[in-house]
Amino acid sequence: MSSTVGLAPIQLPQPEEFARTFVSLARSVLEGADTVEVFTMLAESCVRLLPVGASGILVADAQGFLQVIGASDQSVSLIDLCQVQNMEGPSLQCYRTGNVVADTELSEAGPWPRFATLASSHGYAAVYAIPLLSRGVVVGALNLFGSQAMPDNRLVAARALADAATMALLQADPRQDTVVIARQVHLAVESRNTVEQARGMIAQRFGMSADDALAQLRAAADRLDLPLVEIARATVHRDSSHPALALLQQPLS
Repeated sequence: MSSTVGLAPIQLPQPEEFARTFVSLARSVLEGADTVEVFTMLAESCVRLLPVGASGILVADAQGFLQVIGASDQSVSLIDLCQVQNMEGPSLQCYRTGNVVADTELSEAGPWPRFATLASSHGYAAVYAIPLLSRGVVVGALNLFGSQAMPDNRLVAARALADAATMALLQADPRQDTVVIARQVHLAVESRNTVEQARGMIAQRFGMSADDALAQLRAAADRLDLPLVEIARATVHRDSSHPALALLQQPLS
């Protein structure tokens, strides 16, 4: 059954862990990490800090259509793409209303039959969509997938993580600088597409999973101290002059 959820004042469990996550996200933004990298980091942090199995992030482009920007693993990217392609799912309702949307049954008889079927096939029984909200402007949704309903205090903590994601994306007042926001989203979508293409190339070359291929790209980015999207772009364009190409000639440990 789907529902809109009201949230209580924020009381974070594991406050030190959450504080470290917020600091890490802020530092990444200040050091120039691209939006896809920051949002992927946040999706992975949700899985680490909350009782959920996976997390994904969607943001709206200049036309108001949601785009998949970050995910904790490849299966969630596919589930979130299902929402976008079929125009059904909790994220769309969350984006339209600005409210938290929860579905703790994921039934084919529910409001999102195709989404529910796909999410259930990956072992998820509950999903939450939390708005990425800044001063009354909804720019997207944070999705959380789990095997059971979350306690209220963890749902409140998830809101804090969603706020962190919004701050990473909106470094300006969206009502005053919508052109900048639209450009950021456009660049984020382009970056995501480049990373996905590079991940597919690495996965095919070494016969590994998409998640392992992403780990290879991120390891190369860490070793070279360069943004993930730059490593991905060099891979896609087969730029032999870029040090990443030589580094990725064999799987990294």
